[in-house]
Amino acid sequence: MSAAREGRRETDLREWRTGEGRVLGARIPPPRGGHLSAAVPPGLGPESPRRDPRVSDRFWTLPNAISLGRIALIPVLIVSILVWDDAMLALWLLGVLVVSDWLDGKIARLWNMRSTWGERLDPIADRILVAAVPVAFALAGFIPASIVVVLVARDLLLVATLPVYRRRGLDPEVTYLGKAATFALFWSFPLLLAGHAGAPGGEVFQIIGEACLYWGVGLYVWSGGIYLWQARNIVRAVPLRRARSAAVGRSDGV
Repeated sequence: MSAAREGRRETDLREWRTGEGRVLGARIPPPRGGHLSAAVPPGLGPESPRRDPRVSDRFWTLPNAISLGRIALIPVLIVSILVWDDAMLALWLLGVLVVSDWLDGKIARLWNMRSTWGERLDPIADRILVAAVPVAFALAGFIPASIVVVLVARDLLLVATLPVYRRRGLDPEVTYLGKAATFALFWSFPLLLAGHAGAPGGEVFQIIGEACLYWGVGLYVWSGGIYLWQARNIVRAVPLRRARSAAVGRSDGV
């Protein structure tokens, strides 16, 4: 490798490390809040932060118990929709699930009960809820079955791209667009249930719920397209051997 090429390589890695310049064909702004604005390979980013001593390995904590209760309550919600045909009960159960999702995080932060188990249980409960509720709604006739097909297909495509990141030591970048899509979908569920439960103003809730549903699905598909585009750029710009050699070279002080 020539000296000019080697110097250009070091410059590229330095720009990647600081979060400045261009990475994967896109301009990367400076880090915000101590985090790089793009996924970076191990050893090229800032020093890995030490584990927060306030995060424990305890399993039996109040926030974790709330998360476990939330997971156990999801089947009851599904049964209330599909078996008991009680939309009002399902609405109350969904309200409890949403409040408990906020409550366990609040308790963990205020009472210093954060744990590694809690960091795993909370997203697991969220994913189960997001996966189970649309299926139940479709079976009950609350939403078109095509909505579920679109949501499942999008998630399967993203799962298929994970090896692209993992083999290069990268993590997929979480976008605000994806968070906005999840937020819209979460709000559509109780609004649609309120409409089917015959609550006061149910027709208005139904219209708003359908608007949130289709808006969330649109954002969900859009964010999925962005993730696929990022994976494509990574395959083209960061070949597997180059990513591994860069990480090894960095560890050897190159």
